[in-house]
Amino acid sequence: MKLLLIPDKFKGSLTSEAVSKAFIAGVKNAGVEFTSHYIKASDGGDGFMQAVAHYRPCISVQVISENPIGKPIQSYYLYNQETNSAYIELANASGMELLKPDERNPLLTSTFGTGLQIRDAVQKGIKNVYIGLGGSATNDGGIGIAQALGYSFLDENSKKLKAIGSSLNQIKSIDDTGVLKGLKQVKFFAINDVTNPLFGENGAAHVYAAQKGASKLMIDELDLGLKNLDNVVLDKYHLQNAKLPGSGAAGGVAYGLKTFLGAKYFSGINFVLELSGVNELLSKERFDYLITGEGKIDEQTLNGKLIQGVVALGVRENIPVIAVCGKLAIEKEKLKIQGFFDVFEIQDSANDLGYNMKHAAGLLTAKTTEYFKLLKK
Repeated sequence: MKLLLIPDKFKGSLTSEAVSKAFIAGVKNAGVEFTSHYIKASDGGDGFMQAVAHYRPCISVQVISENPIGKPIQSYYLYNQETNSAYIELANASGMELLKPDERNPLLTSTFGTGLQIRDAVQKGIKNVYIGLGGSATNDGGIGIAQALGYSFLDENSKKLKAIGSSLNQIKSIDDTGVLKGLKQVKFFAINDVTNPLFGENGAAHVYAAQKGASKLMIDELDLGLKNLDNVVLDKYHLQNAKLPGSGAAGGVAYGLKTFLGAKYFSGINFVLELSGVNELLSKERFDYLITGEGKIDEQTLNGKLIQGVVALGVRENIPVIAVCGKLAIEKEKLKIQGFFDVFEIQDSANDLGYNMKHAAGLLTAKTTEYFKLLKK
């Protein structure tokens, strides 16, 4: 049996490498004869730069930046000299993990810190900037990034607003006279795999803001704010990017990157798979199963996360896809319609989340052993 492993991390519990190791240990314990190949992947979210560095020679560029609530931090991005490209991970300066639980409030957070990283790259003469989206603590529509690059967002009195979520509703005009020189000579790429629009029932605020600390009232305010931003942009630039699939990624950062920097949207999983050389691998080798997984598989998994990209690869190459997860919160039949061969969860229902996260590796190995013993019969 030949296995191709492309799992996501189990957030807060296991890295993708640890998921693969625990899975392989389980297959070994099942007494199955097999070979395996592991691919380190990312959908553009947490772990994006690690995946890039795994496949491309890069140096780390240190930048004094700001976290989502404006506190100074030491951050970094990656630089590849051969292609004169920078790889920036949004979560590195604007991520939810940079804040304590009681600091998380998307009305008050900003992507300004990520904008400082982009500014540094542009000023160094870098001509290609790839921004991996995901894991953000923000819902600012990308105005924080834009402000760091010289855009100003003004209220009805032409007063400059702070680039945070609560300002979105107050924006009446945009001043771009101070935009950083050389910005138009740089190619920008927004790397992510979610398909949400900017606002509305399936938009950035309604789908993702709650996990960033927003209440129902805050979500409604943020959604209206994003709609207002789009209206101001339409009036100023005659651009309509809000409904493009993916514009709602990372609290609307994708929309901001496209609107203010002319960024192209690029599938995160396809980007990393291309870096990994998986197409060349599959042209030479045939695999019996493609293994993927993440901490929780639910409806959001079908909104363009890494797993959906892996399933698409499996369908294209006619390789059955088995997914493993800590918790399964969607009917298996829905997943099978999407192309999954099978999926199994590893949680011990007799214990709480903390126990399951702490013992995830052992649980994964045990459940994998059990599954493959049945599979080989």
